[in-house]
Amino acid sequence: MKYVYPAIFYAAKEGGYCVEFPDVQGAATQGETLYEAMEMAEDALAGMLVCYEDSKAGRLQPPMTNRIVEPTPIEKVVAVPDEYSTLAFVVLIKADTDEYRKTLEKMKKGKTKKDQKAA
Repeated sequence: MKYVYPAIFYAAKEGGYCVEFPDVQGAATQGETLYEAMEMAEDALAGMLVCYEDSKAGRLQPPMTNRIVEPTPIEKVVAVPDEYSTLAFVVLIKADTDEYRKTLEKMKKGKTKKDQKAA
């Protein structure tokens, strides 16, 4: 399944970025650079949505009480810096849970993108 959710990025005073998803409880991450934070945001979002999907399908025990909700329109998401950040902004992040599951299966088998490139 493919999703797009707004994420709030916070530029941390000590450096790096913190990321949270207002519509996806439990999905949060960070990165040293903006690029890394964006990559980590995709991973965090897809990972949490896979958990939500698995819970709904009965594959996750105990089941989660959270569920997948419609994303808030980006123009309605408010980003305000907190006491730990100098800047806050909203970015749309995509997640493909089918691709994420394939990556997880490859990782279980010891085959990641790095392994494939080296071959």
